[in-house]
Amino acid sequence: MLCVLTIEGQVLSSTHIREPIVIDGKLNDSVWQEILQPLPLTQRELYEGRPSTHPTFVGIAHDDKNLYIAVKCLQPREKITAFELARDFNVQLDDVFYILLDTYNDKRNAFVFYTNPVAARGDYQVFDNGKVANFNWNGVWDVKTSIDSTGWNAEFVIPFITLRFEDINGQNPWGLNFERNIRYLREQSLWQGWKRDSRLNLVTNAGQLMLNNLPQSKGFAEVKPYGISGVGGATTASDQLVWQNLFNAGLDINYLFNPSYRLNITVNTDFAQIESDRQQVNLTRFPLFFPELREFFLEGQDFFDMGFGGDRIIPFYTRRIGLDSNYQPIPILAGIRLLGKSSGTTLGALSIQTGRTDAAIPENFSAFSIRRDVGIQSTIGGMSIFRINEQYAHTTTGINFRYSTAQFLGSKNLNVGGAIIGTATTGVPMNHNNVAYRFFLQYPNDKFNVFLSTQRAGEGFEPKVGLMRRRDFNEYFVILNWQPRPNPHGSWKWIRQFIFSPGSITITNINEGNTLQTFEYTILPFGMETRSGESIFLYASRQAEGIFVPFDIFSTITIQPGEYWFTRYSAEVSTFRGRKMWFQSRYSTGGFFHGVRNELALDVNIRTSRFFQFTVQNTYTRSDFDLDGFSVFLTALRMRYAFNPNLFGFILGQYNNATYEYLINYRLQWIPFPGADFFFIANQSLRRAENGQLAINAVNVMGKLIWRFVI
Repeated sequence: MLCVLTIEGQVLSSTHIREPIVIDGKLNDSVWQEILQPLPLTQRELYEGRPSTHPTFVGIAHDDKNLYIAVKCLQPREKITAFELARDFNVQLDDVFYILLDTYNDKRNAFVFYTNPVAARGDYQVFDNGKVANFNWNGVWDVKTSIDSTGWNAEFVIPFITLRFEDINGQNPWGLNFERNIRYLREQSLWQGWKRDSRLNLVTNAGQLMLNNLPQSKGFAEVKPYGISGVGGATTASDQLVWQNLFNAGLDINYLFNPSYRLNITVNTDFAQIESDRQQVNLTRFPLFFPELREFFLEGQDFFDMGFGGDRIIPFYTRRIGLDSNYQPIPILAGIRLLGKSSGTTLGALSIQTGRTDAAIPENFSAFSIRRDVGIQSTIGGMSIFRINEQYAHTTTGINFRYSTAQFLGSKNLNVGGAIIGTATTGVPMNHNNVAYRFFLQYPNDKFNVFLSTQRAGEGFEPKVGLMRRRDFNEYFVILNWQPRPNPHGSWKWIRQFIFSPGSITITNINEGNTLQTFEYTILPFGMETRSGESIFLYASRQAEGIFVPFDIFSTITIQPGEYWFTRYSAEVSTFRGRKMWFQSRYSTGGFFHGVRNELALDVNIRTSRFFQFTVQNTYTRSDFDLDGFSVFLTALRMRYAFNPNLFGFILGQYNNATYEYLINYRLQWIPFPGADFFFIANQSLRRAENGQLAINAVNVMGKLIWRFVI
């Protein structure tokens, strides 16, 4: 039985089909001939409210296993832009078509799938109505495309096992939205939520997709074993390079209780294919933040978000798991995770057991979270985190809430939220100093953007599975941006938007005595983005740092206790990233404690073809003080290559003159079919020896195969 797709206002409807569909991107199947219909898209950029310049057609069908979406994008063939082939490609470079699926229809969370005219695949997850996006999520799905004289076509096939959804009386109303970007026009158009105060990730403004007879599979299991083989070498204290054979094997199991809840089990987890961390030099007295890159911890990350923004307080920092204080791997023996949502209640549970090394003892890390939807977009929830080993038992527990609306003053966005958490460790007394909190108000709209927040951490607050960049502090933050748009038909029509900020203020005090620790007042007297894609921003800031304990910012420079006030100026310039060559640069100058610091950052990207792309990122910092000074130079050279959407990789080289260290990271990835991966990885670390020659710190070369079975 085939039911023709209907498009009525904000609702699309499709029913079950039984005819086989050949996924080749050509849209020749009879089902598409019957249900492909015009999709009314409206511009968000460049001209808000106008119909999209080129017509778009869409068709949706599903069988017992998959959701199929066909798209026909009309435009002159010679104007089609498609330079990217790799997975999760740079969307600023190409024509792109996006599909957003709010499978729980909760107007908060969604899956997004996108492609370009040459079938490059990209996907991510959206949480909290666009507040958070997990761009590292990789679902199991496929897309094929074709280009003809009328434009380009795409055929998406998304297995239902990739998604989580809830069956309601045999019907499944999902949130749905589409976005099309036409690069040569710099045009962005959406089906729903096309106003500039909205965007694709604002799930609450999505339309509806009505589906019937979806599979309610139970007891389904996806098994993904992996194997690694290779060689590795490390330099000993006597400068001898010692080699060893590398072999490892493990298993990931995804068990689907029902379409709403999924259980993940991992055994002997390995992350050999993960890209190296970007080199950083710390010129502050606070620890650096490194983002999570491991897929197991990235999936479902929002389930364990306790409502603290920024990097001052991160109660659950998963890089504490499986990595020591020097970010060296600790074996993960096994882990289990349950994620799901039903009847407006979101549940997340996680438990990881790590092994013993010379630098670490065995530990168990666990977390449990529950979050309840309130109203259309708001939530309230709680979470507990545990760390248990032979030395102590620790828990971090808290509650959080968030009120969100897209109808404030008619059609504006408003978010208000907060969180309160406390920590407890065996042998450590509990009192009010073990508590931290954060409250915020956000007005994130196109013309005006306002954000206010306050947060506090007590002297005894210490999340042992978290990251604290500061301790024992009160912080207040305010920012106001005014972002007017010139008349698109006036003398300033070449400017898309101005950005002005009368000020952003950050005040951080030490709780004891309310003593100033950090003050920063920054103004943006001028900023603009052109319709051709260029931008320029000018900043000025007045800063203060209260130092209570001496600290070293370089081998020869020590900052003594005292209160330091200084002024800094900076400028940022960038060109349109859709060109074959683009760059962005930032220069800052001014005071730095009792000295002067000048910093220049320059990133250059050159795209020779859709197969090869080169990026050079350089940062040079020169700091001068009364009797001494130092220079820091960081550089990274990356070559990305892609032979087709299923075979791609990169070579990354980094140099840090502060440590005289060279890092080389090479990766080739082959996707034989969706869900399976083969990686060839080579990593090398070099240092400059006392005699000036390069010496090897460590090197490894390996292959990793991940295969997928469904049972």
